[in-house]
Amino acid sequence: MNKTIFITALLLAVYAASSQALHCYVCSTDTNSGCSHPEQNGISSTLCPDTATHCSTYTVNLYDDFPNVVRQCKSGDYSYGCTFSYATSTCACDYDECNYVDNSPITASAAAAKAPILLTLFTAACAIFLSFF
Repeated sequence: MNKTIFITALLLAVYAASSQALHCYVCSTDTNSGCSHPEQNGISSTLCPDTATHCSTYTVNLYDDFPNVVRQCKSGDYSYGCTFSYATSTCACDYDECNYVDNSPITASAAAAKAPILLTLFTAACAIFLSFF
């Protein structure tokens, strides 16, 4: 029984640690040309304020060779995924470091949304397994 409690507490601690504040890339090509590809240019993600609900990337591409990119932590309501208009795109996502250049927000969000469910099932399976000892 003590093993069950220990394992359950350990798994809950791991789950709690994984639900800390969001990390996003925060930069602008106005001040850092490497912002167009942060993961390739050594730009580290930033710990967002606790109020942040998502990461965003805003791109204006009036001239094909020189897009203006702004990546940031954002708070409030948002629509997950990307919207496109004439020369701009706006993307929003809600998992760590998701606002990098090659993100695929819909696929990654679906996987991230399943993680808490899988952790809960794993915890229950461990508890059941350890109850036999």
